[in-house]
Amino acid sequence: MEPTRELLWGVSKLIVSAHYLAFLVALVIFLLGCYRWFKIISSGRNDEKRLDNFPKRLWWVIKDGLFFVRLALREGQMGLMHLLVLWGFIILTIGTITLTIAERVTSDFFRGTFYLIFEFTMDLAGLFLILGLAIATVNRYVFKPSRFQKPWKFAKDDGAVLALLIIITLLGFVVEALRISSGQPAFTAFIGGILASAVPYSSSAYQATWMTHSLLAMLFIAAIPYTKLFHVVAAPLNILTRSERRGGREILDEEYMGAVEATDLQWRDLLSSIACMRCGRCQDNCPAFNSGTTLSPMYLMQNLRKTLNDTFDFIGRKKEETLLLDSVIDMDAVWACTTCKACMEMCPVYIEQMEIIGEMRRGIVESGETPPDVRDILNNIQKQRNMWGEAKWKRDAWMKDIEVPKASETEFEWLLWVGCQVYDAKAKEVAKKLIAILNEIGVSYAVLGREEGCCGNEARRLGEEGLFQLLKEENTSTFEKYGVEKLISVSPHCYNTFKNEYEINTKFVLEVILEAIKDGRLKFKKEINKKVTFHDPCYLGRWNGIYDLPREILKSIPGIELVEMPRNRERSFCCGGGGGNLVREYPGEDRPNNIRAREAAETGAEILAVACPFCAIMLEDGVKTQKLDDRIEVKDVIELVYEAAFD
Repeated sequence: MEPTRELLWGVSKLIVSAHYLAFLVALVIFLLGCYRWFKIISSGRNDEKRLDNFPKRLWWVIKDGLFFVRLALREGQMGLMHLLVLWGFIILTIGTITLTIAERVTSDFFRGTFYLIFEFTMDLAGLFLILGLAIATVNRYVFKPSRFQKPWKFAKDDGAVLALLIIITLLGFVVEALRISSGQPAFTAFIGGILASAVPYSSSAYQATWMTHSLLAMLFIAAIPYTKLFHVVAAPLNILTRSERRGGREILDEEYMGAVEATDLQWRDLLSSIACMRCGRCQDNCPAFNSGTTLSPMYLMQNLRKTLNDTFDFIGRKKEETLLLDSVIDMDAVWACTTCKACMEMCPVYIEQMEIIGEMRRGIVESGETPPDVRDILNNIQKQRNMWGEAKWKRDAWMKDIEVPKASETEFEWLLWVGCQVYDAKAKEVAKKLIAILNEIGVSYAVLGREEGCCGNEARRLGEEGLFQLLKEENTSTFEKYGVEKLISVSPHCYNTFKNEYEINTKFVLEVILEAIKDGRLKFKKEINKKVTFHDPCYLGRWNGIYDLPREILKSIPGIELVEMPRNRERSFCCGGGGGNLVREYPGEDRPNNIRAREAAETGAEILAVACPFCAIMLEDGVKTQKLDDRIEVKDVIELVYEAAFD
């Protein structure tokens, strides 16, 4: 007998009719929910191209939406879990559609080799799905990662969704087992064949199980747009519309005053609120959350979704205005963000939590509700062109004991942008050592001295877009005055701003030093027999993808033993200095620089190497505050290079 089976075997016509009616009802409810979210998402702003270069975007969806490469590289076990669940679900859905076609149109193809492959594949897909769900269950309720210890307070459907999927899958196997236990051959239905011996056949039990399985499957379809399940639709769309820019958002619409209401955000931000599965990976890696502040990037996205649900009616019409502040996150949380990009880096579906906070900051600044300490920072930048409010005429004080070429007095190839941090005592010494290195390797450079201003990075991160544009215009005018076409930046913050937001040919200073080491212009004369650990600066690493550069330099210095902290490279834990927090009293119970200082000391390293003046200031303070200065010393990579090359 040719392998096949009777479709809809053992089920009465009444149950079959009820099945198709339930499907139509579920489909209508599903489509209504999708339409509602489409209307809501469409109410957001549209200031960025998000669908250009479509073939490349489609590849992102295949890579990270269907095969979870981004997730697997960060969490292998969870990547496997998602693969098993998604592909188990996809294959079972395709199989169900195939069965429907065979039953309603023709069943001629549903026999022989095709049938054998079909039955085996369906059982294998069910096994994948149940294994994936088992991993998810154990991870959530047994291992309980830190992200599940402080869940979103309105998360009511997490357990229900997981249970529903498990029950539907198990019932599918039971239906198959009952059919086989009636005497029908198992053929390649290996799971059903195993279970059949333990499940005695009963016609009423079979019909009841079949009907329950069917109704729960229809409930699943209907519930998708109204629960976290809508993630399966929104997440691929979110990946499709991700951004590749390195710099921050630039919305130049003169009428735009920042994000005050939900509809002031980009439509893609509204999409992201439903793409968020509240997995908590952003929260786990957020320095503000780990420091005990009220900021959680996961709460931000989930509260945004709830706000949208409350603001729009059942067909997507706006029924009331709801302010983002307090309904999404509170004022303290808005300013606790260090702009480190850890949330964005760790999100499997490319949500832009940090940039939403940036738009909220802009709205608060424009509305005149800026907190006093943030207002002071912005006033300092505006008046003195630095966050500390130090007199601008002091900017070249670090040069008084050494000869440094000035742009106003000499021809040069590269403009060396020293940065606002040069007011700090340690930064002054680092700058002097850098000058010695640049002179040694023969770089044609000059500095602006007192003419150097502020690049505007902190102004933009604090939401003062108008001030950023003013500084950009001012600096660009100065560059034109001296014919500047190429910059060397000492600070990763300035580097990011000039390279990605001014779009000027910019090198980070360590790039220049590494080139000189490789081509022999810089030679080391002394060993540094120390164990060194390196802290990745957020604006060099996550913002610009530069991780190997400083490590190559450290490894090239004779005697250095490089050891890594557990959280390194894209997982690096922020020092807490970005987003204006370098000169603010940080609101957390355990400041990020203290946490990071302890992590560095636990490696047994004698030196904590940094490549950012902000990080140097923050981590030196952390080492002292934690009374670790007898165990570990903070040094800039430039200092180590100088020590090995000159001392």
